[in-house]
This record gives sequence, structure tokens and C-alpha cells, in this order.
Amino acid sequence: LKLCFHYQVVAFARRLVTSVTADTMSYTVLTPCFLLGVLVGLCFVAAIGLFVLLVASTVTVTRRSSCTQQQEQQTQQAQQEPETEAAIGKTLLTRLRRRPEALEAKTIEQETPKHLQAAIVNDPWTFNAKTFSRQLTGSAPDIPNKPCFQRLSSPNTSISACQGVYGLGGYSQSNRILLCMVGLPARGKSYISKMLERYLQWSGFPVQIFNAGSVRRRDGNAGADANFFCGGDSEASALREKYAAECLEEAISWLKTQNVVSVAIFDATNTSKKRRKSIMARCRQDSGVAPVFVESICDDPEILEENYRLKLGNEDYKDKDPAAAREDFLQRIRAYEEFYEAISDDELQGKVCYIKLFNVGEKVIMYRCAGYLTSQIGSYLSNVHISPRSIWLTLPAESDEIMKGVAGACGASGNLTAQGKQYCGALAKFLSKRRHNMTSGRGDDCGSNLLVLMGTSPAHCATLQAMSRSDKSPCTASGPVAIESAGAERRDCQGDVSFSAMSTSLLNELGGGDFDGMSFEQIQTGFPEVWAEKLRNPLHFRYPGSGGESYADVIGRLRPIILELERQRRSVLVIAHPAVQRCIYAYFTGHPTEDIAQIDIESHSVVELSPGPYGCETKTVKLCSADR
Repeated sequence: LKLCFHYQVVAFARRLVTSVTADTMSYTVLTPCFLLGVLVGLCFVAAIGLFVLLVASTVTVTRRSSCTQQQEQQTQQAQQEPETEAAIGKTLLTRLRRRPEALEAKTIEQETPKHLQAAIVNDPWTFNAKTFSRQLTGSAPDIPNKPCFQRLSSPNTSISACQGVYGLGGYSQSNRILLCMVGLPARGKSYISKMLERYLQWSGFPVQIFNAGSVRRRDGNAGADANFFCGGDSEASALREKYAAECLEEAISWLKTQNVVSVAIFDATNTSKKRRKSIMARCRQDSGVAPVFVESICDDPEILEENYRLKLGNEDYKDKDPAAAREDFLQRIRAYEEFYEAISDDELQGKVCYIKLFNVGEKVIMYRCAGYLTSQIGSYLSNVHISPRSIWLTLPAESDEIMKGVAGACGASGNLTAQGKQYCGALAKFLSKRRHNMTSGRGDDCGSNLLVLMGTSPAHCATLQAMSRSDKSPCTASGPVAIESAGAERRDCQGDVSFSAMSTSLLNELGGGDFDGMSFEQIQTGFPEVWAEKLRNPLHFRYPGSGGESYADVIGRLRPIILELERQRRSVLVIAHPAVQRCIYAYFTGHPTEDIAQIDIESHSVVELSPGPYGCETKTVKLCSADR
């Protein structure tokens, strides 16, 4: 059409110019020809338009017919096969997100198939349709006026069982960490390894120690003398590398079996750059295994002498003369010193991650410790020390609420009974005597200085006041932050003991949620389902309702308290309720966290903990008798 129109216009233009120039043609001849060309062009355009409309309508009809057939097929399949729970949940979730505010329980009941309504109602996570809808949309569920046991966690459901859901630290640089100890013999490597194992297991992380010396003794080389560790013996050197490689393979194989954040501690000397380079190369062969080196350097003569004494008690020097064993061990250390190379920042092209300790807590250096768990380990090692001190655990003095056996800390007043006041006097006398013995026994008063750590409950404050026998003594045990007040000094009945007190809500009793303030007998008789769940899973059972906690929750909030107890070089008295006492006791003694609720905490007694290089000595002292 365009070409035709162009041709007609050009032709008529030429004729017009010719007619005007030559003045040989009349204007009356041009008009019919021009109109004829326009008419022909319009007819051509109309023909093309009709053809395009016909093709488009045909395509549209074909597509609609195809879609109708697909919908009919899907409808037939849906009628033949029942909907899966995943598909129904996806559909409901889409609808709920589209209109969350207007959603009501009736809507959920109408849109939920009948064969799934019973499952939703009986699901422990959702006790009614309205709560179910708000859980999907992210809104807060209604809190009932009375306890509702259906809000408990499902017995067969756990966070770790959900794919894509990790515990704290799960998205760190690596889910599996290989802690490689570095240092000369008798530098506290095994002591540090056991402390880390105890802390990480208490925190909920799988941990296991792999000792190269144990592999050597297992292979029949127990009691090897100093010549075995000399660098000049090529055969002995090859055996040492073999034992180290076997121990390393055992550690990595164990890590590969773990599906959560876990730590393997490779306890060996690892004193050469060549050995550390081979460890790094081996870890690169398995994705997700991050090596972290922990070097212990010790030059304090007193610490070294104590370490030598403890080292002579292992299997290598069993039934040997102490003087000869000591001389052989010193020769072993001198043999290691010949090829000992300390870790530096430029090692392994600056890609090494390490924590360096001097004299077990005197100084700590951290390099490239960016992961969550690695930084937690570095923070813990920055607070540990080996200074002798004692930690005493005691329950608050007996009060009216304690005698009733209520759950949680709600309504815990400071109304002490006569027996509770008697216990406070006996406790003050006991602490005075123990402090005197510690001072006279060591000749210093570092560990004899006493710090009182307690919660913010009125019962804790009343216990401290009764210990000082001063009703007018101020007690500023309030607020979420630990406070050491200037007026916290108190004296006992002998007049020679002062108490510096710090209070924090971290030491408050396990929260009872909707059951806070109720006695255990009332829970057992009125809510048997709750009591059965509590007995079935004591560690992870969480009381329903706002503020309800489990023992695992208490362990999580007690981590700063553990760091404070490790940091303190003074002796510490901890006044707290049973759940908190059990968690602290389990940490220092290495008690399994699964059985933490079964730890028996006696009333009117003091549990004395004495941390040492190879464990924690415990002693329970009964200060006064109890009728109950």
C-alpha cells in the first residue's frame, strides 16, 4: 500500500508540475485521477486489516480451548487423588498472606479440608484455628487467661530436626571446627582442652578430644623415654608423625559424622610449621572443616613446676622413680625445644587462624577469629585462669513460698521463716571460717576475698540481709544489669566478714510462664499433660505462656555468669534458686545436661566447688537440720 500510494502521488505530482509548467493540461483532468488513486489505496488497506483480524481471532480461540482442557484435566486429577498436607499448607499460606487482617477462625475452618481439621486442632503447636492463622501470618497469638497445655512443643519436633533451621552459630564460617593445640609438653594443653570440652558440651555443642599421646600408648609405645622424641632419630620421628596423622584422621572422621555445629580438639604438640601446614592441607580436602590453632605458652616457674608434678602422674611414668622420671621428662622438653616454632601472623601466607595464650590467661592474642563459635572460644579462654579459689552454691533461705514449692519466681517474697534466719547465721559463720582457713593456708588473701552473686528476687536480698544481721542494710538488687553498690559491704555475727554483693536477673529462677506461682502439686493434679511432658523431656520442656523457660533456656542466659565465675580470682558465693544452681553445678562438674533436672540440691546446705587442673572437687556441707 505504501509503495502504491507513493507511486500515485509521484505520478500525479509530475503531471501537475508538467501541466502547470507547460500549461498544456487543464486542472479538471487532474481531479478524477487523484481521487481514483486514493480509492484504490483505501481498498488495499482494508483488505490487509481484515486478514490480520481473522488470524488473531483464530489464535485466541485455539489458546482458550487448550487452557480449558488443562483445567478440566487438573480437576479430574484432584477429584481422584486427595490433596497433600504440603499443598494445602501452601495454598492456605498464600491466602493468609494476601489478607491477614481480615482472616478469622471461621475462614480457616471453611478453607481447611475436613480430613485435616482434626489434625490441626490436635496439633500441639496450634490449639485453635485463629492461633493457627496468626502463626502462618506472623501475628502474635492470643495469650489465654488460664494455662493452656496445647501450646507446648511437640514431643516429636525439635529445631534441629527442621531442615534449614540451625542453632546459634549454625551460620558461622564453618559448621565444624578442628581445634589444634600447639605448645611444648607441660604447657597446659590438656588442661585447656578439658576446660573447652566441658564448656562447649554444657553450652550444647558436640565436642570430643583426640589425644596423640593416647594413640601412641594405644599402639604399644607407652612409657617411651626421651630418646623417642629426639629429632635425630628418623625412625622415631616417622612414628611420631604416624601417630599424629592417625589422631588427625580420627578427629576429622568424627567431624564428618556430625550434622550440627561441632568441635573436635586435636591435642598434640604441633610445634613445627611443617606439621601445621600438613593439617591445613588435610582440612582443605573436606569442605566445612575449619582448623583453628590454640597455642599455649608458659614461662612462669611456679606454673611449670606444678605442671611437671602433674605430668609425672600419667601412664608414661607410672611405677617409675620420681627423680628419674622428672629428668627424663625434662630431656623430652629440651628435645621438643630444638624444633619448636611459634605461630606467627605470616604463617601459611597469613591465612592461619589462631588463639595464643600466655601463662593460662595472663595474656591472650586472637588472629583472624571471625566465626561465631571461634570468637566464643576466644572469649572463654580470655577469662580462664588457674588461681585457686572456691565457689559456694546455696539456695535462698527458707521462705513461705519455698515451703509451698511454687514454680517460677513469681511472688517470691522476702518473708523468711525462723529456720531460714537460723540458716543465714550458720552460713555467715561457715564463710568466715573458710575464708580464715584459705588465708592462713596459702599466705595470701586473693582467693579468700568473697563476692556474693545473687538474683533480683526479694528472697535473695532477704538472705543477704539476714546474713549480715542488719535489717537496715540497703539492698539494691534490682535491674537487669549486675550492680556492685558502694554500700554493699556487710558484716556477719562475728563482725570480721564483709560481703561485696552483685545482683543480676540472669540468676533468677526458671520462668514458670502461665504456671508461675502455682505449686508443683497443683500442676500435677490440674494439668497432668503438662506434668507428663515435663517428666518426658526435662531439659527442653518449656513452661507454656509468656516468660516460660526451659533448662536449656536457663543455660543460655547463664553463659555470662559462667564467664564471670571463671574470670573472678576471688571466691564467690552464688545465691540462686534450684534450676540455676543445677545448671552451674552441671558446668563445673561436667554433669550431662540431659540429666540436669535430676541433680539434687539440698536445702540448708552449701555446695563447695574447688576447680582444679583435672576436674572440680565438690563437697556438700549441711549447716543446719531441716524438719522437711
